[in-house]
Amino acid sequence: MREPANILMLGPALNVRGGVSGVERILLEALPEEIHATHIATMVDGGKWTKAVTFAQALAKLTLELRHRPDVVHIHFASGASNIRKIILARMAMARGASVIMHAHGAAYQQHWAQMSPMAKAITRDTLARAQRLVVLGERWKTFFVSIGIPKHRIVVLPNPVVLPESVPERPTGGKVRFVFFGLISPRKGPFELVEAVARLSPQCRARAEFVLAGNGDTERLRARVNELKLQDIVEIREWVEPAERDRLLAAAHAYVLPSHAEGLPMSLLEAMAWGLAPISTPVGSIPEHVVDGANGLLVTPGDVAQLAAAIERLVSQDAERTHMGRLARATVEPLCVKEYSNRMCALYRSLANGNGRRAVTREHRGAGI
Repeated sequence: MREPANILMLGPALNVRGGVSGVERILLEALPEEIHATHIATMVDGGKWTKAVTFAQALAKLTLELRHRPDVVHIHFASGASNIRKIILARMAMARGASVIMHAHGAAYQQHWAQMSPMAKAITRDTLARAQRLVVLGERWKTFFVSIGIPKHRIVVLPNPVVLPESVPERPTGGKVRFVFFGLISPRKGPFELVEAVARLSPQCRARAEFVLAGNGDTERLRARVNELKLQDIVEIREWVEPAERDRLLAAAHAYVLPSHAEGLPMSLLEAMAWGLAPISTPVGSIPEHVVDGANGLLVTPGDVAQLAAAIERLVSQDAERTHMGRLARATVEPLCVKEYSNRMCALYRSLANGNGRRAVTREHRGAGI
């Protein structure tokens, strides 16, 4: 049996709707028996008071857990308030001599960095540089963090994991072409531009296309815009869907569309590719490291409604190309399977285990603090 390790993981509650929680859940479920993980929720869905109480509880729980000297403290962070919370928690762990992994997720982190005060930049840079490892989602993010002063040798590129369905359904051609979108309903993700693009489709394309957009956020405003454009016959707006329903929709779809303005590496895109769907997306964040325009998907300029409409027309009219792109998309994400991700993360944990003492932590601790 491999040497055991005790890991303390800090990040959003496992029931928060979003990609970071998805990564946490996938990893915690995939860890082998000898890697014992305790999860502390640092943020929950809700108002400011609820979030403040949750963070105060996280501070108290971290203080208690650090007394047991975990081998590694694994901290997931993003931009905005998440960055502030996680820098505080990281410095607490470092002050107690813990080995710390900082795991960057924020789609808008570069913009957030540009807006930071000089003092905030200095504190953040110092904290990230002192962490034993900084995990980033792609080479573009590695380049960015090196540019702000993080030592290159401390940065590990580890794209998000994906759960691969055992089989991909055969999708008949010649009939309706269903596109799906999953994610936060906000300007950053591009759903409003997507419905504007749908309104520009040719009559021939509209006769064959249908769209399902599901997510949390400004769904009512998006639904109102769909009604204004008289697209109710081909565009369905749903609230957030749980994993089982998400997979059912992906299995029944023919293509995926995510016209984001900023991303880290979106879980929804990887999930769609795992289901063999040809994606339409944008060259932001680490997306171009996995979607090659014209090969396993299509990339359009963020905010360019005309390009987006043309990409949709192409996938609707070219059945053979769409099917081929979907097969290549599946092959592209197979190396990102959760087993390989877990193996790489466990190797990182073991390499950093600091030998500060061990404690018996059962797998039932996973999810503590939700």
